[in-house]
Amino acid sequence: MPPDVHLVINVDSDPDPVSVYQDDASLLKKYGRMRRILAEHAGGAAAWTVLTGPVCRDRFFEPPFTDFWRELVGEGADLVLHPEEDLYGPPPGKEPGSCTYYDIAHMRPLILGKAEAMRGLGLPFAAYRGGYHGFTPEIGAVVKEAGIGIELSCAPGIAWLDKAAAWEGAPLSAYYMSATIPARPAAPGETGALFEIPWAWDAKAPGTARPRVVGENYIINEFSNLPAMSRVWDAVVARAQATPEPQIVSMVCHTFTMGQPEYEERLTGILDYVAENGGRFVTPSTARHIFDECRAASGKE
Repeated sequence: MPPDVHLVINVDSDPDPVSVYQDDASLLKKYGRMRRILAEHAGGAAAWTVLTGPVCRDRFFEPPFTDFWRELVGEGADLVLHPEEDLYGPPPGKEPGSCTYYDIAHMRPLILGKAEAMRGLGLPFAAYRGGYHGFTPEIGAVVKEAGIGIELSCAPGIAWLDKAAAWEGAPLSAYYMSATIPARPAAPGETGALFEIPWAWDAKAPGTARPRVVGENYIINEFSNLPAMSRVWDAVVARAQATPEPQIVSMVCHTFTMGQPEYEERLTGILDYVAENGGRFVTPSTARHIFDECRAASGKE
């Protein structure tokens, strides 16, 4: 019996490097190239982040980007709220090196406001992903208040408390998370839990490509290589073959590398490898539906 294994493609749309301004047409060209690659190699199923941060608080919540998001949603993709509050410099009034994700007084109105703005445009967010994998129980409560039911920050094994990323001991496949300890499954009877889809990991070491960026032990296109990413996928497939339950994990790729053959070829390589080795590409919303159906069929609902 083939393995029951599913992959969510996290598309990080941050316009790196932010130190050099890129006009709308340049960014949309890169977005379009990513869109074509995913259509050709993954059927278009993906989770596209919409960035907000100190240097671009509203830019991606306005035309022409909202027009592009609308086209993606029409094609079946999910949108993901992605606050990068510290990566591109701290917000006004914050000290360099501080972690804004612990400041719920800052994060709450930001999350609620951006979710409401997109919902008003008919483009509700399906999921949330914090920068640097940062996530706290307090953020989780606000994400649910904002009407978002899926979370994508988990990289199992990492413990970067300076970035509010505490994912040691997290499950290696999708789970409904505890409201008090996000790296643990929700307790029986806990209602309204967020659905977490962790990054694919080989469970060998929480390796990094550079400080606070995961590397070859995960599937991260720009900070790994094709043989390493393929080995991680093999580990996921092996886990799927050892359990009757589906394995649901995610990977990440970045639009800022579009137009660079090295990264495009690496991306198409891993997508083809996944497809040839038991993988099914799904959106976060579809992944949750698969998980819920499996749980209901097994009587665990």
